[in-house]
Amino acid sequence: MNQKTILLSAIALLLSLLFSFEASATIRLVPCNGCSAEGMQRAAELSQNRIGSSNIAVVNFRDYTAQKFYTSLRFGDYGEPVTNATAVNFTTDEQHDIDLYFRFREALGDYIANFSGPLYESSIETKSGYISSNKSQRFYNSSNDEPGYVYGGVVKVKGDPYNFLSSSFKRNDVYDWFMNGAKGNVLEILDSSLQAVEIPTGKDLDLYLDVVFYTSSEDLDNGNQNGKVKVALDTINEVFVIMSAKDADNNSIPIVKDELGGEYRFKFNENSEVFLRYINLMFDSTPGSTPACVVTSRRIVGDNFIYTYRCG
Repeated sequence: MNQKTILLSAIALLLSLLFSFEASATIRLVPCNGCSAEGMQRAAELSQNRIGSSNIAVVNFRDYTAQKFYTSLRFGDYGEPVTNATAVNFTTDEQHDIDLYFRFREALGDYIANFSGPLYESSIETKSGYISSNKSQRFYNSSNDEPGYVYGGVVKVKGDPYNFLSSSFKRNDVYDWFMNGAKGNVLEILDSSLQAVEIPTGKDLDLYLDVVFYTSSEDLDNGNQNGKVKVALDTINEVFVIMSAKDADNNSIPIVKDELGGEYRFKFNENSEVFLRYINLMFDSTPGSTPACVVTSRRIVGDNFIYTYRCG
């Protein structure tokens, strides 16, 4: 066998290995809930953010549709980025996973919508000035993009949203309590995934849960809430994904730095102190340093205390 034959054989082997790897690799899942066919193609184009090419599964969980795209990004003659997305067929394994994720989403949505567990009576009052890191924390800023989720459910928790947001171990306790009934016929659906398509997590599924807080069962019976937090479920990392939050005075609670600042109304003066402790704990990177937010003005209108904060 001459050197040319050996070289060609090596190249053919290398190409076959590369093709085999590409065929067996897990392709990325890009959610595009409520999208049209054109919207799904646009989502595929936007997902290709580096030079080269890739296969993308764009999934509309709300309408149970999906399309695979071959996407590429290159630079044109004048240095401008040129992105293309061509619709292609799913492989058998990829289609298996897509169908499985649709079934999982429907089962989890039904579980959330029909949840009828007891009240979560354990106290979530934080006992530490530090944020626990038992599990990863997930925050999603939805202030400018409130999704119209199909499935929604409610879970009632004794306590308040500020302690819930600032103590991940407390959130994780509520998550484990809530999801305990889904461990069998819901979560085990994902065990059949072939990993041909990336497993969806959190807000990808277009599902949400309202965590409603209360101080006593009597107040709850009278319709008095102590705040509410909207969350999505990340069943892979087993955590809540925080989407938005409101306190007992109906103030929107900042969950990312961009939301800090502005006016907040409190019915009781001590509620403003709780708010200030929360934002200093959540967004002050160095304990004991200059507070993340300070009060710049305070006035009383009717029975409300109105505070203006400057944050930086």
